[in-house]
Amino acid sequence: MNSTNDGQQGEPGPGERSAEEVFTDFMDAMEDTVQQSGTTWPGWDRNDTADYVSEPCGVHARADGRLYQRQIEGGPIDDPAAAVDRMKAHWESKGYKIGNIFDDGDPATGVQINARTPRGMLVQFSPTPNGSLIMVMGECTLDPAARKKTT
Repeated sequence: MNSTNDGQQGEPGPGERSAEEVFTDFMDAMEDTVQQSGTTWPGWDRNDTADYVSEPCGVHARADGRLYQRQIEGGPIDDPAAAVDRMKAHWESKGYKIGNIFDDGDPATGVQINARTPRGMLVQFSPTPNGSLIMVMGECTLDPAARKKTT
């Protein structure tokens, strides 16, 4: 797909969505992964949208856009492999493209699954018996509003 919308009605091309749209999708992806994870996330509150600062990303040129990114820590998961299998099935049902799944065979370090949403967000889930991680790297936008800290 090139940088235009290829004639698809109503579907913005890369970087063309508003900061509000990409931030909402970013927060929704975090929340969805939290809800499907099977553990608790004490530091996560979907309704707390303040103080997110976007990072540089590239749409047409290096660092011409901005994206939101966050990693959160959660509780332990007794069976990381089963948790990854459940997350994989859930993400596939949402149209995510499953990427690498890392498993070093050590139950203490767990596994990690990576996926991309249809619009290109990166989502990672790393469950372990000692605690878990979720990381989401949002879609890149050219909207200048993304350069401001969220409130």
